[in-house]
Amino acid sequence: MRVVQDKKPKPKGPERPISKKFRYGIRHFEEGVTFMGRSQFAEAAACFERALKKDRRNAGLLFYLGACLCNMDETARGLRLLRESLSIKPDEPNRWWNYANFLYFAGELEEAGRVMRRAIDMQPGKVNPMYNYCTMSNAGPDDPIVHRLEARLEDEGLSRLDRSFVHYGLAKVYDRAKQHDRAFEQALLGGAAYGVECNLDDENVERIIRANTREALTRRPCGGNPTEAPVFILGMPRSGTTFTETVLSRHRDVLAAGELSGCRTAEILAMNWAAQNTPISNAFESVRTIVPQVEEVAAQYLLDQVRGFAPGREFRRFTDKLPENVFRLGLISRMFPNARVVVIHRHPLDNCVSCLFQRFNDIQYSYTNTIETLATQYRAYQKVLAHWREVLPLRMHEVVYEDMVADFETHVRRLVSFLDLEWDPACLDPAGSTRAVRTASAAQVREGVNSRSVDKWKRYGARIGPLVEALGGMEQIEAWARPRG
Repeated sequence: MRVVQDKKPKPKGPERPISKKFRYGIRHFEEGVTFMGRSQFAEAAACFERALKKDRRNAGLLFYLGACLCNMDETARGLRLLRESLSIKPDEPNRWWNYANFLYFAGELEEAGRVMRRAIDMQPGKVNPMYNYCTMSNAGPDDPIVHRLEARLEDEGLSRLDRSFVHYGLAKVYDRAKQHDRAFEQALLGGAAYGVECNLDDENVERIIRANTREALTRRPCGGNPTEAPVFILGMPRSGTTFTETVLSRHRDVLAAGELSGCRTAEILAMNWAAQNTPISNAFESVRTIVPQVEEVAAQYLLDQVRGFAPGREFRRFTDKLPENVFRLGLISRMFPNARVVVIHRHPLDNCVSCLFQRFNDIQYSYTNTIETLATQYRAYQKVLAHWREVLPLRMHEVVYEDMVADFETHVRRLVSFLDLEWDPACLDPAGSTRAVRTASAAQVREGVNSRSVDKWKRYGARIGPLVEALGGMEQIEAWARPRG
């Protein structure tokens, strides 16, 4: 999770000589913030620990260390440090806001809502905490904070991003209140206010398919790491990937690493090398031309990221559930030729409606902001997935979310067997997980196994019509809903 940083205080009064202790703390603090920006939380935590040796009651250092630990799944200690920081310096609204989010990710939902209300009271004009409150609480249309959020729509000076937060927050509230038509309208208004900054068009899909031939993916020599530890959990956003990862996280031999950025970085590395050393016509061709040394470096980068996520933890498998990695499976097969891939399918209409209601912070998912671009991306996802079924040299296991929740133990046993692990009955109790869940599904995974998310699309009636048409009609939708594999 990105920590919202406090504004630097302006100096007051005459300047004082800078002490050696202060310089020591600043140096390690700045190094730690740099590591945090790269999601290298173990390294960042070490920097903050060193700085705290000289300044044990520094509220800022305690808060940043606590945030690192929460991101490393050392949640209990992390939350304790966040509370200590706020007890020392309770007048920092952004820290209360961040603390509420970490509580939410840790499953402490009631406390998260209470703390978020405090953050809202400390900065009553700020939209984001009110949006977070609407998503993490059971607030209804009569809640005073919801009224305050609705009133912000009258502000002509409201930025487009803040306006999108307002609409998405109201969409969540109205949907809980079963005002489904009104909720759908607010979700679309939120997407329109945010806009689309990233989308995969048909031409680029064809480039991915042309570049990732069977010959390109199996050529020798391969510089990738031969480990069998990686398990890439893929699917559209909001398809059930977080739920599936939480199920596997209960296994004693599985480290659930969440949405790692390593494959994004590896793709950039591969593209940059290819652009400088080969006459490629477009970036997607890099998978055909990169040399073994680049594959080795890219693989090692991701492995280092995993080790930094949980230093000292022993595991046989680790999961990376970044949804967009479905478009990088060719490169991934070169980085980890013995990896496994788990693909999660959810009914296309349930999946897409859930995306339309979600305000993603990552611009990579801004295609979910309109029906047209979401449908384009969904079709691209299905087309690329069909290509991987034909050429990908990796082992791939496909799971239908609706089938899994209907016959849970059968499908979880198949999944554990696919990972070549001994059965662990703890996998049948995902709600018992104590790991922090830092995705939009943070609340849902605490509810345990249920079918409440199945066929939700039907409640929106005629509103669904444009989405059905954009996806190619019900016959195509039902074919995608029952994939072969």
